[in-house]
Amino acid sequence: MRKRDFLKLAGLSIASRILPPSLMSLWAQAAEAQAKGRKVILVTFGGGVRTAETFSPEGLHNIPRLAKLQHDGFFYQTCQNQGVLSHFNSTASIVTGNWQRVDDFGFEAPASATVFEQFRKAHKAGPLDAWVIATNKSFAAMGSSAQRDFGAPYGANVILPKQLLLDAVKDIVKKPSAANLSDRDAVHRRLETLLQEGYEGVGWTIFKGSRQMDKHVQSTLTRALGEFINGPEAPSSGDELTYFITREVMREFSPRLMLVNFWDMDVAHWGSYSLYLQAVTRTDRLTGMLWDEIQANPKYKDQTTLLILPELGRDGDQNTANGFLNHRSGDPSCRNTWLLALGAGVTKGATDKPIRHIDVAATAAAMLDLKPEGLAGQPAREILI
Repeated sequence: MRKRDFLKLAGLSIASRILPPSLMSLWAQAAEAQAKGRKVILVTFGGGVRTAETFSPEGLHNIPRLAKLQHDGFFYQTCQNQGVLSHFNSTASIVTGNWQRVDDFGFEAPASATVFEQFRKAHKAGPLDAWVIATNKSFAAMGSSAQRDFGAPYGANVILPKQLLLDAVKDIVKKPSAANLSDRDAVHRRLETLLQEGYEGVGWTIFKGSRQMDKHVQSTLTRALGEFINGPEAPSSGDELTYFITREVMREFSPRLMLVNFWDMDVAHWGSYSLYLQAVTRTDRLTGMLWDEIQANPKYKDQTTLLILPELGRDGDQNTANGFLNHRSGDPSCRNTWLLALGAGVTKGATDKPIRHIDVAATAAAMLDLKPEGLAGQPAREILI
């Protein structure tokens, strides 16, 4: 995808639209200064994954990249999810530092301020410096909270890559030859497979991501995706699309704070253990590719901390033959996950001392020189140097 097309596609080339020309150079200087600071990227194994299929002796073959990277970072054997075992509340607890109990399907924003809001307000960071990129299409409200004195003006940009495709499918594929596609039917089948994969195809709310895009951006989106889906990097899964968009955001905007939500592994709800394991391995590969991008990008190399953790586990097999299907039991397999920290400011090592999901936001805040108030979580001192 061409650089210009991506900017139009995302609909987030905000500065040129909201700042007068006389202030553009000042904005560019401020953005460059921000780009040189410490950066933090949170990566969630969304949908949930058990330690049994990851960082256990029998599970390491499913995560070859993270198994190697573990020795280059600090590993917490236990990261506890003590909150509501749903996707939105689990991830919202990670980014706010407080256990969240809002609507399970993302109709409500988090009740307390996110680390994105804390960061932007404290550092007067620009609108392109904090991002949420989520395969889970119900995460539209994840970027900002309902807390007074924070909210949308300080929130992260939220990109739902699969929603971008969903919006474009109707216009790109179902139009006549004006769409300029060599085989519209084949593309249609490929996109439908991508969009319908995973558990979110059944009963999940799909938010209308285009509601914030004007007509011009919508038309640009269809043209850009027409090139993208026929290109050499066309994705075969939702998480591959999320990785591609994440990489482009990093290259274009160099934000200092990001949440990347991979979610293919929630296909476990379909009851196929093999598809679940394939998704785990794919997420491992994409997380490794993200780490490679950090090392190759001079604006991220040596100044970026990567915090990787599952948003929740999945049920154990004690009381059922297929515990991996769900994540509501509250048993240890469901609540006890892990966390791997890599990169700038991280010592090498491991501990069996538990950390909690709500400690992640507090840790990220400390790395970004924030002193947020109202967080129940505490910074992970073992990795703060």
